[in-house]
Amino acid sequence: MGQRNDIPESEKGLFHHYQIRNLKKMWPLIILTIIIIGCMAFLISPYSKVKSVDISGNEIISVKQIKHYSPVKKGTSLFSVWGKQKKLAKRLKQRSQRMQSVKVKLVNFNQVKIKVEEYPTIGYLYDHRGYEPILQSGVIIKTKVLNPRDGFPVLKKFHDPKKLKRTIKQYRRINPPVRAVINTISYSPTKSNPDRIFLQMTDGNKVYASISSFGDKMDYYPSINSKLKVKSIINMEVGAYSYPITKKQSAVNTNVAQGY
Repeated sequence: MGQRNDIPESEKGLFHHYQIRNLKKMWPLIILTIIIIGCMAFLISPYSKVKSVDISGNEIISVKQIKHYSPVKKGTSLFSVWGKQKKLAKRLKQRSQRMQSVKVKLVNFNQVKIKVEEYPTIGYLYDHRGYEPILQSGVIIKTKVLNPRDGFPVLKKFHDPKKLKRTIKQYRRINPPVRAVINTISYSPTKSNPDRIFLQMTDGNKVYASISSFGDKMDYYPSINSKLKVKSIINMEVGAYSYPITKKQSAVNTNVAQGY
């Protein structure tokens, strides 16, 4: 017997209508299922994790240290990075006093680039046979180095933390070219001036000044030095005058600087 083809057209249309209606009802579930399967496939794939972490801009802090401090590492889930770059950069910056700024960027979908800017070293504090770096921020790094870098002064004999802090604050005011010719800064108080400091210059001159004002007065040093014919002692405690080192006993005010 052959197949019956005597189903009325009206019933065929009704059956087709039910199919379309059921498909429409099932369509959201189908889409949701596809999305879930896609997400699961993505989560177990390498593309869902940080492929690499590249560091740039560092000079003193090693790449190894930064990667150790970083909350983002190779293999970290991208869900921990997307939209959270600023928060991650802030967390990394807080891990080291040397870091002035940190930027975290996500590139090529799953690669992280970290750009670091460090506070520069502006001097060293001599303490117990070691040198502690002083940063531009005023922070003293307690990790000692054996030999200070050339071009940065060494602070000595500062046992009072408050006077040291004031000295560093003033020192930061000095223009970098003038800083570069300062060899040492020593606390050297007297009865008349408990804030007196002594600066040994790399050119052989010696300077006496006060903690409270040497940050501004030292910027006049190049002008004063240009008028000196021999190595001299320059006193900037009150006003400014100088006398040859070899003839301290016959010191005379030479008025080499004005305007103090």
